[in-house]
Amino acid sequence: MTAPNKTDIHPIVENADDAVKVFLLAMLWGYGLVGYGPFRTRRILDRPEAAAELFEVAVKAQEMGGLAAFRLIAERRSEASRPFLKWLGPAFGTKYIYFLTAMTESQKTTPVMDAVVYRWFRNHAPDRPLRVDFWHSRSYELFLNSLDEWTSDITKRLGQEIRIDDVEYLIFAEGSSFEGNDWSESWDAEIRASSPALLFDQLRALASSNQPNQHTLKLIDELESHLLSQDDQTKLPQN
Repeated sequence: MTAPNKTDIHPIVENADDAVKVFLLAMLWGYGLVGYGPFRTRRILDRPEAAAELFEVAVKAQEMGGLAAFRLIAERRSEASRPFLKWLGPAFGTKYIYFLTAMTESQKTTPVMDAVVYRWFRNHAPDRPLRVDFWHSRSYELFLNSLDEWTSDITKRLGQEIRIDDVEYLIFAEGSSFEGNDWSESWDAEIRASSPALLFDQLRALASSNQPNQHTLKLIDELESHLLSQDDQTKLPQN
């Protein structure tokens, strides 16, 4: 996963429109050519509150850093009054936070925590267990602290400075470089327990690809609501 350079991407987010643009860049970067990427991105942005919520996260990330932004989302999610950034999970949420922190010189870039990272930690650092199936602030803090520790160690060993996102890139490169093995990244398999919700996403993408039919989409929503428990729906989809 090639890291965006601070000087090559969108400038500092100053309003909700900027936040949406940066979010779209992060989703394009993250999904690539995956067919249901546009549907899942649109589902997040179709909520009237989405732009303001993305801007709130952007302000927090640029003023206080990526961990603070992650915690903000986790705290808002715990409030029963509103579904803050509904449908956005930590794998793609941290991609957005990554872009935000990569834009500002005042905050350290905070890398992505996704399925590849989870599997690498599970195999190489089992004493540092991560949760990536929901917004778990302690996992993101452990992830960032681990990268800080390893970045410092590698810098000392090499005698030259490297960045925290360089270490994340090395993890991702090792984790996804061997086609067909357990490391190969697949957004479909990012969280195994999420496969039913991903199936419904694919059904919606298929239904939307040729003359979108609102009745069909409504039926898919009703079927998903009927088949998936409330717990399943809160844990996933969520990119």
